[in-house]
Amino acid sequence: MKNNKVRRFFKKIINWIILILIAVITGYAFVTFCYQTVEVVGPSMNPVLKDGQTVIVNKLDYRFHDIKRYDIVVYSKVDSDSYYDIKRVIGLPGESVQIINGRVFINDEQLKDIPIEASIINPGLAADKISLGKNEYFVLGDNVNNSEDSRFTNVGIISKSEIKGKVVSIYRPKKDKGKVK
Repeated sequence: MKNNKVRRFFKKIINWIILILIAVITGYAFVTFCYQTVEVVGPSMNPVLKDGQTVIVNKLDYRFHDIKRYDIVVYSKVDSDSYYDIKRVIGLPGESVQIINGRVFINDEQLKDIPIEASIINPGLAADKISLGKNEYFVLGDNVNNSEDSRFTNVGIISKSEIKGKVVSIYRPKKDKGKVK
């Protein structure tokens, strides 16, 4: 009788341990392959995203779909894997990008529907035409005159392998919660 109680007790403990292991493995897989939260650092994405907000990043989307112009992406440069940056995709693979008189030109045509309203004061590297290769992207911060982005050598062109996912919504603070446009 006492042996049965001890056996049942240990069986329950083992079942709980297995359940906890499954939960930990599932949580790890979810964060590694599906969704993750990232904190916005700095003013480069104002007014869409603000310093200190936490966003949800969809890491699955780009496994099944192409990166589109104007997507807001999270990327990590190869030499700095622990830090994530957030910018808007402007130039796509195979295109040329140039900034002339404060405006963005793709393949020698001015972008008309760009969600960035300000005139770009410093074209940086994009003063000259930049040709994007296969799997290369040109990114800008929405706050173009206060953003370190593809116009500058410390960021430069972003490769597809550096893009970790697409920003889909603001998670925190609660008052800002919602989809990102």
